[in-house]
Amino acid sequence: MMIFFIFAVIAMSSPVHAIYSSTLSLSLQGHEFQSQYDVQLIFNETAESLILCSTACNRNPSCRTFDYDSSSRRCRLFEADLTNGAIIAMASQTSIVGSVILSASLYASMYNQSCSACRENRYQTCSSTTNTCQCPGNSYWNGSMCPLQLFENATCSQIDACRSDLNLCCIINSSGEFTQCSI
Repeated sequence: MMIFFIFAVIAMSSPVHAIYSSTLSLSLQGHEFQSQYDVQLIFNETAESLILCSTACNRNPSCRTFDYDSSSRRCRLFEADLTNGAIIAMASQTSIVGSVILSASLYASMYNQSCSACRENRYQTCSSTTNTCQCPGNSYWNGSMCPLQLFENATCSQIDACRSDLNLCCIINSSGEFTQCSI
């Protein structure tokens, strides 16, 4: 059973007080998230509540999944989702996983538009070089949304689909077809 809720945060550090909103899915208690790669952990701190942990995820455009343990108050944010991580059962019933729910409708209407279209949006960022809305770091435009970039040996179908920060690129075979992410 999954629980859904819509989350909105006013980011007061911004001059225009941007509103970031997301829809989250929560696991049942007794679960935590396990990312496939260590580099996907972007935050591991304490938070006083599940709401504050989910707020931290909502404010970070790279966060796709978080987990929170109410007994230790551990809050972890991940640049990972169920395509490169897993929700696992724990013996303790004090941990819960939250996942940001993504859909093409969050992206298509503003991708490549003027930066004014994505100023109050957590899903796309303003590119200073093109002055247009683009996918945030470690994600790429696949024609309908911004999925996370892929890791080594993953099957890829376009040049920017692989984690360039890890020196990966989408290899092209002798037939000119994209094949897999490799160094």
